[in-house]
Amino acid sequence: MEKMLKKAGIKMYEIADAKRVIIETEEERIVIEQPKVIEIEVPGSAKAYQVIAQDVRVEKIEREGASVIEISDEDVKIVAEETGCSEEVARKALEETKGDIAEAILKLQESGC
Repeated sequence: MEKMLKKAGIKMYEIADAKRVIIETEEERIVIEQPKVIEIEVPGSAKAYQVIAQDVRVEKIEREGASVIEISDEDVKIVAEETGCSEEVARKALEETKGDIAEAILKLQESGC
């Protein structure tokens, strides 16, 4: 595989000392801690990056006061396990309750997700 990539002029490097990758959109910030990052160089193209992550945190950005709500994957898993809901539903409940785990659990238990 490496030989084929070299023949095509594609170079790949691991950025070994990467500490964090942050992706920002209008509504949220995705923070990836201790990522594995691969830089890919293709002749005649922009560089590409591949990010592999295990520790991901999504922070919701509220437009009015520019305050940020941090919702960790661990919090989502706790709410999902306690309620039997999917992680997607658990994350939405945490966003609606501004990250309050107990309130999110109660809300989902009352609604029956």
